[in-house]
Amino acid sequence: MKKVIFFICLFTLLISTPKSLELPVDITAESAILINTSDDKIVYTKNADQREILASLTKIMTAYAVIDNVENLNARVTITEQDVADLAGFTCVGLEPGMVVTFKDLLYGLMLVSGADAAQTLAYHTSGNPKNFVELMNQEAKKLDLKNTKFKDSYGGDDNNVSTAREIGLLLEESLKNPTFNTIFKSTSYIMTNGLVAYNSTRNFAIYHGLDDTLITGNKSGYTPEAGLLLASTSTINNIDYIIVVMKSKENEKLTTHVLDTYKIIDYVKKHKYDNRIVLLKNKNLPIVKVKNSTTDIYIPMVKDDVREFLNEEEMSKVNLRYNLAKEIDSNYKKGDNLGYIDILVGDEVIDTYNVYLEDDIFNMSRTNNIAFTVLIVLIGGIVFILFINLLLLRN
Repeated sequence: MKKVIFFICLFTLLISTPKSLELPVDITAESAILINTSDDKIVYTKNADQREILASLTKIMTAYAVIDNVENLNARVTITEQDVADLAGFTCVGLEPGMVVTFKDLLYGLMLVSGADAAQTLAYHTSGNPKNFVELMNQEAKKLDLKNTKFKDSYGGDDNNVSTAREIGLLLEESLKNPTFNTIFKSTSYIMTNGLVAYNSTRNFAIYHGLDDTLITGNKSGYTPEAGLLLASTSTINNIDYIIVVMKSKENEKLTTHVLDTYKIIDYVKKHKYDNRIVLLKNKNLPIVKVKNSTTDIYIPMVKDDVREFLNEEEMSKVNLRYNLAKEIDSNYKKGDNLGYIDILVGDEVIDTYNVYLEDDIFNMSRTNNIAFTVLIVLIGGIVFILFINLLLLRN
């Protein structure tokens, strides 16, 4: 009985995988994700697991791999001809053979200017050649369990550099934990040791459209005709930190739709009051589970701790619960066994799942009866023995 219930619950759980809410904003981007990094929660998605061409978002992994594998980022690098070869048509920092820069200089050129020359130079001087560096990038992706992410070069020129909005969001979230990456990602300008200036122009697009450019606190953009417009950015709204990734935004005349899409998401979040709201209260009684062949006929499971979800007021008003608990258990169940789960929904969308466990052992009725019978026999025997002793004493 226990195995049957377990497999039914497991199967239902697998086909009822928790997901975030669908993005409630109309944007041109084909894929998007909003992550609350203050609480490590995915708030909204739009086709977040759909593979897209990365273009220059590739450089996020380039920077991550370099920072993770180069011991001294202040070490000097002399630019060679092969470092800057075969990059015609790609955005470059302006590196030339003979120039001397540091790894840190190259990282700023990579992220702020989106320099393909900086990316290729980093590949040569980190791993010996671009092929080895691409292998390193893919190894780093595997370590981070980015199963839909593949790299073919270090700068995003190959359309076979692919990933998803979800995995780029997770990569960026992991990357930002490193202070060096965090500083570079959130910088707008930098003067390299050889005098070259690296400048991030993405915020100018916000200014052009009359938007508050300070709302994007860091960003990496990308574009090719095949990939469309892409932007991975950070924003702090009402003291909560977010990552926003939009991929394959449709082109407009000024090539700014990735920025406009991002600001639509920011504006929506600004207008709604979000909080970690209680959707399941601690010690709440859950539906009764029948118990057979035991010392009790029923078991009443309870919520062990408050369960909270990051929602706005409107979403909270639509929260409902769907119970998927075992209807009946028996004495084979032990403390800690799974009794099923509760789907937490906003409207019709499952946003999370709460697993319910047995908090007490279930005792076998027949075994208990045997024990009780044995105790009774012992007691009766003891009483008879005492009476017998008393009779002997009286006779004496």
